[in-house]
Amino acid sequence: MTTAEIRAARADELEPVRALLVDARLPLDGFDDAAVVLVAVDGSAVVGAVALERHGEPPAMLLRSAVVAPALRGSGLGEALVRSALAVADDAGAPVALLTETAAGWFPRFGFVEVPWSQLPEPLSASRELQGACSASATAMLRPAPSPAST
Repeated sequence: MTTAEIRAARADELEPVRALLVDARLPLDGFDDAAVVLVAVDGSAVVGAVALERHGEPPAMLLRSAVVAPALRGSGLGEALVRSALAVADDAGAPVALLTETAAGWFPRFGFVEVPWSQLPEPLSASRELQGACSASATAMLRPAPSPAST
């Protein structure tokens, strides 16, 4: 595992995040709508990121833009980023959905299950990812909101 620090992104770190997303061929549409962007920073370099969009009240969240620099893939940094984002969602008591073309087998470790797009929380229909930024062939996954006893 890298010694990268995971924290909320600063405004000047969003462009390096966009560059990582472009390099990984992940959609930028709607990225600026994210309510939360977390970055992994090693020294002064942004080496990973993950974002959450928040829609509706009570909120539903969309996990998106999970990316790690190529040299650090497989280091555990992606898992640490996702766990940090899910902690934010859990604090809000929100279910979390995601769309993926390539990582449907990776997300069940966090409690995500594959669902039809029609079973995603309705407030997420406002997300540009669900409006076409992400291919209709993407796998939809959902992690329920934490139970009140676990928050």
